[in-house]
Amino acid sequence: MKKSLLRVGVAVVLCLTAMACSRSAPKPAVARDTLYRHLDGDPPTLVPVTTNEEFGLRVEDLIFRPLVSIDRDRHIVPALALSWAVSSDGLVYDFRLDPKARWEDGSPVTSADVAFTLGRVRDPKVPALNWRSGFEDLAAVETPDAATVIVKFQKPYAERLLAFTMPIVSEAAFQQKRNNDREPFGDGPYKLESWEPNQKITLARRPGTSAAEFPFAKVVFRVIPDNNVRFLAGTRGELDEFRVTRDQRSVAEKTPEFLEHNRLVEAPQFLTVMVVWNCRHPLLADKRVRQALAMAWPRADTAKRLYPPNGASLVSGPYPAGAEENAPDVAVPREDLAEAARLLDAAGLTKGPDGFRRRGRQRASFEMLFPASYPIYANISQILKQAYEKVGVDLQLRSLDWAAYADRFQAGEFDACPYANTFMPPNLDQYPFFHSSQMPPNGQDAGFYRSAEADRAMEAARRETDSKRRLELYRQVHRVLAADPPADFLWSVGQYWGISKSLAAVEISPVGLFHFLPGPLGWKPLTAPAR
Repeated sequence: MKKSLLRVGVAVVLCLTAMACSRSAPKPAVARDTLYRHLDGDPPTLVPVTTNEEFGLRVEDLIFRPLVSIDRDRHIVPALALSWAVSSDGLVYDFRLDPKARWEDGSPVTSADVAFTLGRVRDPKVPALNWRSGFEDLAAVETPDAATVIVKFQKPYAERLLAFTMPIVSEAAFQQKRNNDREPFGDGPYKLESWEPNQKITLARRPGTSAAEFPFAKVVFRVIPDNNVRFLAGTRGELDEFRVTRDQRSVAEKTPEFLEHNRLVEAPQFLTVMVVWNCRHPLLADKRVRQALAMAWPRADTAKRLYPPNGASLVSGPYPAGAEENAPDVAVPREDLAEAARLLDAAGLTKGPDGFRRRGRQRASFEMLFPASYPIYANISQILKQAYEKVGVDLQLRSLDWAAYADRFQAGEFDACPYANTFMPPNLDQYPFFHSSQMPPNGQDAGFYRSAEADRAMEAARRETDSKRRLELYRQVHRVLAADPPADFLWSVGQYWGISKSLAAVEISPVGLFHFLPGPLGWKPLTAPAR
């Protein structure tokens, strides 16, 4: 089955080559005052406090400003706050805001907006899962004047400044019932012009914003879930940036029309790909079952097949490959069907005549959700289904569109999910993802993982301000999560992109193409924009 899937992929790619090389259709003219970008799916929301997925973040990066941001080298840099000071005990943060910052209606951005934003993050009725853990121990927010906000905490947190990369929202807009999911009201250089669901999102440069600094009058995000449709659109020059799959990479390098319009680049991704298990499921609640499933398939071979030509960098825990936080003594799980069978036997799961295991009358079966817009996840799911069958576990597969998948994952309404944990902001603290206090609806522990040992390790790591001691504590977190795994940690992998040759100043960061300053806000046309 795995080989047949790959044959289908190759067949599609060959068809793409023939179509892309055709010169019969006229090339559309692309206005250089408009930047054409893409999304693989429609964002569920464009309100940054509650955004918990990648596509919304890409759009919001242009509409909203955080207090502080990161540059291409992951250093903290000014954004809405031009300066700040931190007390010696790490409990008090004093920010001074940009006096020129304005909301879309021209009203000033004030310290009251910052206090309001932090209040929403802390509100248990607001699903601010991406940010809440950074402000759990908030003691007070003081606003002595419109340009000063002082935030006080009960305990120190070594990565606290990264929590302030959260975009700020307008108090007045919420009072006027703006800033709902479909009506963002921001302070960035662009504002929402239109949103055609599942088609495109159009942003317009705000009046008074410098055209020299932000030369694109409009930014259009086309929603294109289908890999083939997206590749053809990019090949024809209809997109200025677009994701290129591994199968499409070799086609891109050989297609004259693609090379005429684009350059192919590989960008790192600051992420860990994993299969998250829901520990509430009766089968997956037993760590021996989770350990057995991790031993049931050949991950190194799978990575080479799914990510040609160089494969992927395997990981043994929650941190991206190459991160110094990885404990060097923890090995990547090996394929060992005999040991997997022994663990399943020890868990009381006995093989029946049909080859599947049971505990009493209950069959060893669970469901895996995956997003339809990412065929790589469909392939991983199929590979795992076949592998699990060999050890007597039945895996049922279900494909969902991106918005439904993101909603189900965030709510913890799944048995298992392939998932790329992208660390945005680039904070490797595992507390938001695996601490027992962070289960839905409170946080991002979507698999409802609970371990007293892991909780203690994560709590100690986040409170340690000495960098050397904190590094060793992070490594201890790795060891604990590898021994009692909340997920099958797979690999880290880069991403290929088609970037229009008409673009300049496209920088690549250790975090990828997006979510740093200037990032896409710094992209410029090679020629002057049309007037």
